[in-house]
Amino acid sequence: MTQKTLTRRAFLETSAGTLGVFYAGRSVAARTFPDFAPNILFINTDQQRKDTLACYGNSRVQTPHLDALAERGALFTSCYVTQPVCSPCRSSMVTGLFPNATSVVENSMPLPPHLFAWPRTLREAGFRTAYIGKWHLGVEPVPDYFDFWRGFETGWEHFIKEDPFYAPPGEKDSEFRKRIAKNPPVVPEGESLIGKYRPDVETDYALEFIRENKDRPFACWLSFYPPHTPKEAPKENIALYRGKIEPLEQAVYHAMVNRLDWNVGRILAALDKRGLREKTLIVFTSDHGENFPMRWNNHLKRLCYDQSANVPLIMSLPGVLPEGARIDNVVSIADLCPTILDLCGMTPPPGLHGHSMRGLLCSDATPWREDVFIQNNPYRSRVEKSHDEAPDMRERCVVTDNWKLILNTSRPPELYDRRSPQADTENLFGQPETKSVARDMAARMSGWAEKTGDDMAKQLVVQWNREWL
Repeated sequence: MTQKTLTRRAFLETSAGTLGVFYAGRSVAARTFPDFAPNILFINTDQQRKDTLACYGNSRVQTPHLDALAERGALFTSCYVTQPVCSPCRSSMVTGLFPNATSVVENSMPLPPHLFAWPRTLREAGFRTAYIGKWHLGVEPVPDYFDFWRGFETGWEHFIKEDPFYAPPGEKDSEFRKRIAKNPPVVPEGESLIGKYRPDVETDYALEFIRENKDRPFACWLSFYPPHTPKEAPKENIALYRGKIEPLEQAVYHAMVNRLDWNVGRILAALDKRGLREKTLIVFTSDHGENFPMRWNNHLKRLCYDQSANVPLIMSLPGVLPEGARIDNVVSIADLCPTILDLCGMTPPPGLHGHSMRGLLCSDATPWREDVFIQNNPYRSRVEKSHDEAPDMRERCVVTDNWKLILNTSRPPELYDRRSPQADTENLFGQPETKSVARDMAARMSGWAEKTGDDMAKQLVVQWNREWL
């Protein structure tokens, strides 16, 4: 396909007819959209709990730049992952589909290249696209819908141990490695990256990309690996929390977030300097949280409890989206794909599991749905040769503004009141006064099972059917 570069105004004009049909009958109150398609800066971290940020109520941490981003945007308190583990959730970020539909139901499974992907759509519309950081969705080949690729599959060290080299978009990473093994690249004297903290270098890449594309529409996806294990951060960041947060491992965890916050501040400053802040939609989120303290399965993730499944989400486009807003409605990571397209003036394709949050963000009168869905494998599957117990155990969860129901193939059902000050601690399932709630939540799970084609969710509702009849 021949790529056509569009001006911001021209891009919107080419989309206007479709957009008018898609929004027929809706009224957007108080706010109007600009006459350009915004740039996209999508920042996601890995394994970051939302309570690592001061803007989510943690007074012991220092995250000034992300707090400032929330002040100039909308902070979501109830954003839930589609599956609380890296690759499956990332597949939903790209496609707007749940993991069972992307076929990425475990880590290190490749995203099928034929699936819809919002970066591809933006690139075809004239955006310059970049991916920087951990991908974890397969690099055989590297996705060809990114113009600038500084990505890696997973597992690279937080502190760089050897100078990184990146396969070009469209080439298999394995073939690239063979090629450079025969003819090793030469790193000019004084330009080695060994010893540097990888997020600092990745931020440099993002700054370079923004600088080179400041005069045209761009979409930059910056995927930081921290605060995922191993827990490593620069000494100056660890010093902020040593002795103040215990144990030391958690002090380092928060130090990693503090360093990411500093790098986010560098990017925000660059956007401000170039007058791009009001022209750039910024999305900040994570693919899952971290279970600390550990729960029953002794994993850092892979549970539907809020520690692991409820992640930070901040969205900012000053002058267009509300500033300083707090949105408590339940939303899903799957909603990000259609939302980004919608805010760029493009109609999301039919069949996505996520919904556009444009109306929720902009006071649209259209009602927002009342629940979100989570798929989960509490233990790794046999394909990863796990030594855990019950590797075939499966779990599904539905969350509303007030309640959370978890159904498991082996463990008893769990029902939690989300209005409780201590999330996910008092299981209210089986009490006479909550039976009608359980019945309603099971019906909601059945609805999600039908929408997403999730046979496991259907099986679980049938398995525990006697409990709410």
